[in-house]
Order: sequence, then C-alpha cells, then structure tokens
Amino acid sequence: MKKALFLIVFIIGLGIFFYPIISNMATTKVHRSVIHDYNQTIREMEKEDIQIEKEKRDTHNEMLVQSGLEFVDPFAENRPSEQGATSYYDALNVGTSIGSVMIPKINVEIPIYHGTSDDVLSKGAGHLENSSLPSSQLGTHSVITAHRGLPSSKLFRNLDQLEVGDQFFVQVLDETLAYEIESVDIVLPHETDWLTMDEDQNKMTLLTCDPYMINTHRMLVTGHQIPYVLDEMEQEQQSRDNKKLYILGAMVTLLVLLVLYFLRFKKKIR
Repeated sequence: MKKALFLIVFIIGLGIFFYPIISNMATTKVHRSVIHDYNQTIREMEKEDIQIEKEKRDTHNEMLVQSGLEFVDPFAENRPSEQGATSYYDALNVGTSIGSVMIPKINVEIPIYHGTSDDVLSKGAGHLENSSLPSSQLGTHSVITAHRGLPSSKLFRNLDQLEVGDQFFVQVLDETLAYEIESVDIVLPHETDWLTMDEDQNKMTLLTCDPYMINTHRMLVTGHQIPYVLDEMEQEQQSRDNKKLYILGAMVTLLVLLVLYFLRFKKKIR
C-alpha cells in the first residue's frame, strides 16, 4: 500500500515538474503556426500589395516623427486604453500578426501583434503603439514588448541572458531585419528618455519587466540594424532545432524508463 501511494505521489510530482516544459512546447507550436500562416500569407501576396503595405507603414512612421514619441508603459496597471490612429492599425494589417521576433541565443521565436493590450501580451509579443512600426528605414525606433514569462510560455523570461554583440531578428512583410545589441539597461517605469530616434540609425528595443516576478523595473535590450546574412540565420535556426531535439529525446527516454519501472513495480505487487 505504501509503495503504491509513493508511486502515485511520484507520478503527480513528475506531472508538476513536466507541466511547464510540456505547456511551453504546446504554446511554441501555436506560435509557430501563427508565424507560418503569416509567412504563407506574405508569399501569396502580389509584390504591388506588399509595397502598398510598406508605404502605409512608412507613412505612419513619418507621422510619428512629426508628432514625437510618447512612451506609455505597457505593464502599468492604470495605463490608458489603446486608441491608436487608424493609420496604425491599418498598416501591416495582412493577418492576425504583423510579423515575428527571433532571438536565437535564448531560443525565442514568437509572433508580434499590434498594440500591448492584455490579450495581445497573453499570446505573444506586442508592438508599442507609440513607437515606429518595424521597418528597414533609418530614423526609426521600434519597441517590441512581452511578458517576462507566463505559466504556459517563456516569452522574454531569459532576456537577461543577452549581451552586447548578440543578435536578434524581426520578420515583417517580406523583410528580415537583423539587429546587433548595443546596450542592455534597467530603468524605472517612469524613465522614458531612452525612446528617441536617431536620423542616422534604425533601432529596435526589446522591452520586458525586471526583476522576474517582481516587476518594479523595466529591462531594455536595444540593438541597431545590421546587414542580414542568410547563412547566419540558417545556422542559428539549425542550432535551435537541434537543442529542441535533444530536450525531446531526453524527455522520451525518461518517460520510457518510468514506464518500465512502473511495469516492473506492478509485477512485483502481483
């Protein structure tokens, strides 16, 4: 009886241990499906239609230059509801998402959506409404934000592992934008001087809360655009896929051993 009870407790504990891993894998599958659907939509679009979307995006970004960037903390409890200009939600509006962000070093690839509402941040990354829409043009500064982690997904949980010189990538329309990290900063929510535009640079900032689960500060990982090299991207993708295969193999091996142990234990009881 005691052995049976021990086995039940052990299995329950194992389920609790594996839940974050399994749920994260399930969410990753959803993210990949959204990204795949977006890329498929882009592949099926006419070049003229893609160019129209780029022009709408660039027009909106130019409006931001004229009006200035006003930072609204996406994680503030009392933040105002999003009431973006029509030009904002009309630009890059070719699917459920507006693109995706890939951070090879921490094994992240998640879709990006318009805005930073609770609904958006529960399913991926959000684009900060008052920042430039992702573009290859100079004089822009885009901000992509995500939670430090959810029970079902890591999202930006390991953003603190990034260092100056690391790279991340943003896919938008038919472009892949590559960025090299130039700074990693921790600021208070009300400190907004960092959201500026340099007419000679194209910048992208990844924004999340810090410290993890305390959330009193904001972590800013800022990069400047560099030439996109396809071979490097493919190598990063292969490395990430290999890592996932290793994890999956280890999990399968462990489950097989547990089943064998359970069958042996059951045989002993009989």
